[in-house]
Amino acid sequence: MSTRTHRFEMFSDDYFRVISQTGVRQRIGLGGLDYHGCWDIALAPGGTLYYAASDASGTARHTRLIAYDYPTDAGRICLKAEDVVLPQSRQLPMTKLHESLCFLPDGRIFATTHSTDRAPQHPEWMPLAHHTHIWEGWPGSTMVCYDPATGKSENWGIPAPRESIYGATYDAKHNAIYMIGFMRGHVYRFSLDDREVTDLGKAAELFCYRLHPGPDQHIYGCTKSGYLWRVNVDTVKLEDLNWRVPEYPDNYCNNTWYRYMSQAHNLDDHRMLFSTFCSDDFFMLDTATLTVSSLGRKTTFDEFVDTMPTTMGVNEFAVDKDGVLWYVIAIYNFQKPNDDFQTYAMPDYLMRWNYQNGEQPECLGAVGSVTHMHGQTSGVRIDRERDLLHIVDSGGHDGGLSVLSIDLGTFRRHMHEPGPVSTDPFFRPKPMTDEQVTAFKKRGKATEETTATNPFYAFPIETITPVRIWRHVPHTDIGDSAIVGLVWDEHDLLHGVCGQRTMYAFKVTAEGVVQDFMPLDSTDASYREWLLASVLPQPPELDDIDLALPHVVGRQYLAEASAVCDWNSDRKMVGTRDGLLARIDGNSVYALGNAAPYGPVRALCTNHGQTQLWGTAGDEEDLGTVFTYDDRDGLRQLGFLVYNIHGYFDGPSASNVLSSIAVSPGERFIAVGGADRLGAIHIAQL
Repeated sequence: MSTRTHRFEMFSDDYFRVISQTGVRQRIGLGGLDYHGCWDIALAPGGTLYYAASDASGTARHTRLIAYDYPTDAGRICLKAEDVVLPQSRQLPMTKLHESLCFLPDGRIFATTHSTDRAPQHPEWMPLAHHTHIWEGWPGSTMVCYDPATGKSENWGIPAPRESIYGATYDAKHNAIYMIGFMRGHVYRFSLDDREVTDLGKAAELFCYRLHPGPDQHIYGCTKSGYLWRVNVDTVKLEDLNWRVPEYPDNYCNNTWYRYMSQAHNLDDHRMLFSTFCSDDFFMLDTATLTVSSLGRKTTFDEFVDTMPTTMGVNEFAVDKDGVLWYVIAIYNFQKPNDDFQTYAMPDYLMRWNYQNGEQPECLGAVGSVTHMHGQTSGVRIDRERDLLHIVDSGGHDGGLSVLSIDLGTFRRHMHEPGPVSTDPFFRPKPMTDEQVTAFKKRGKATEETTATNPFYAFPIETITPVRIWRHVPHTDIGDSAIVGLVWDEHDLLHGVCGQRTMYAFKVTAEGVVQDFMPLDSTDASYREWLLASVLPQPPELDDIDLALPHVVGRQYLAEASAVCDWNSDRKMVGTRDGLLARIDGNSVYALGNAAPYGPVRALCTNHGQTQLWGTAGDEEDLGTVFTYDDRDGLRQLGFLVYNIHGYFDGPSASNVLSSIAVSPGERFIAVGGADRLGAIHIAQL
C-alpha cells in the first residue's frame, strides 16, 4: 500500500499560517452577539449577506437572523426567534435556522427553526428521546417569513408536528417550499398558494439537509448514506436516481458516516456541480441524462497533517464569475491517536480550483486572521456582481462568530503570498487535565451525535446488521420495499415479504446478505403459501369472548387488539391500537401498561418457550419503539431503530414504522422490519 501524503506537519508554522490578508475583512460578533455558531446563510440579490447566529453550548438561547452589508460595513439583527415563535421555557430552544433561508419572488425571506441545544433542565441535547414529550420536547419547526422591506416577520405555522426541519428550498416553478425533516427524513411540500402541507414520504434515513433546485427546476438531495434522489416538482413525487457516493480507500468518515450532499450549484441549463461532505471528489450531475461523473479530487494530498488521518469536510463551496471553485475544508480529528492527551481545535483551509483550465486544487492557507481563525466553516457565498467571497464560521470560538469577507478583485493578485502565522490560542495544543485524560481514555467508540449518556437505540449498534431492502426493489418503485412480514427458519435464514403495488419475497442471511429477491407471484406455490402463513405479524385473532382490554383514559374506542401472540400456560399477549399491552388468561385481562408512548402495537413475537416477548409500536409519524416483556422483569421499552454512529457499517440506517419483528428459533438473532418508504431490516444479535 502506498504511503498517504499530507499537506502540513502538525502544529508547524505553515499549519497555522493564514491566507494572505490583502483584501480580507473580518468581523467578529456582528450585532453585538457573542453567539459562536451558524448553519444558515443566504446572499440577497442586492448583495446583503443574511446569516442565522446560533449558540448550542447549553445556554438554551434562541437564534437571531443577522444582515451584513459589506459596502457600509454594518451588521444588524433582523429577527429574534422568540419574537416570532412563542417558545415555552421547558421545551428545546430554537437554536438555529438550519439550511433553510431562501428568497421568495417578492424579496421576502423564508426560513424554519431548528434545535441543537438542550432544554435548561436536561443534562444534554436529547431531541429523539423527547420526541414524544409534549412539554419538554420539540413542538415542531416553525416556518417564519421576514420582509426586509418592512422589517416585519410572520409565523406561518408548524408543517410537521414534533419534527425538526433540517433544510428547505423554494420551488419557483410551482410557488412552493420543500423541506426535509431531521429526525425522520421525510420531505414536506408547503404550497404558498393554498397553504397546504403534503408529506412525500421518507427520502433519507435521518439528519439530511441539503435540498437544491437543479437547472431542470426539480429538487435534488442525497441521503446521509450517499444515495442520490430528487423531488419531481411536476408530479410531487420522490424519485431515486440509482447512484451512490462511492467508498474511498482510508476515507473513514465517508465510508461509515457522512455521504450526504453538502452544497450544489447550477452551471448551465442541464449541469449541476455538487459536493458531498467528506468524499474525495466533487461531482457533476447532468440533469438531462441523470448521470453523475467525478469532477476530480478536491485536494492533491491524502491528509492535511502527518500525525493522524483527518476527515476533510466541505460544508459549502461557491463558484466565482470566472467559473473557479472556492471552498473551505474543515478538518475533523475523528481518528485522533489514543495517546494524544491534548486539547485543540483544528483550522479550516481555503481552497481554490480552476478546473476549467486544467489546474489542480490549491490550498491558499488557513481561514481567518492572526487572532481569530475558523474552526468549522459552515457558510460560503460569492457575490459575483461585486466579486466578494463571504465565509461564515461555526467553530465554537469565544467572542462571537466570524464573518470573513474577501475582495477577490484584490485578493487574487496576492493569494499566493504567504500570510502571517496565527497566534489564536483556540487552536494551540494544551495539555489535558487529569479529568479530561480520564474521559478521553474512556471514550471508546463514538457516541450518537444527539446524545452521549442517554442512549435511545433498541439494540447496541455493535450487534446490528442493517439490510437496505430499498436497494433491491426497482429504483423506480422504492416504496415497494416496505416490509410486510418476516419469519426465520430453523437454519437461521430470514424469509420476508415486502411491497405495496408489487409484492416481493426474499431471503436474508443472519449476516445481512440478501438472497433470492423476486416477485412474490414468481415463487413456488407451496413456498408462497408457507411464507404468507408464517411471516409475522399475522392478523390479530382473539377467542370470541367479551374482553375489556385496557385503555388510555377517555380513549376507550382504541381498546381493540392490533397484535396478538400466544404466551406460555395457554395464555395470550395482546397489544392495542393505543399502544397498551395486556396478558390474557381465560377471561382475565391483566394490563401491563404502555408498550410505547403511542400506538398501535404493530407486531409481537416470542421465543420458542413463549417466555420472552418482543414487540414494536408507534404512530405512523412517530420514531417507532421496540419493547420486550417477560413475567419476571415486566414490560420494558428498548428504544428506536435509529443508528448514526461512525465506524460500524457503511452509513446511517433507520426505520420508523416498525411493521414486523421475528426472533430466530435458537434466540440468536432478532429481525425488525420497517414499512417506511425506505424499507429496511435491522438484524440484532441477542
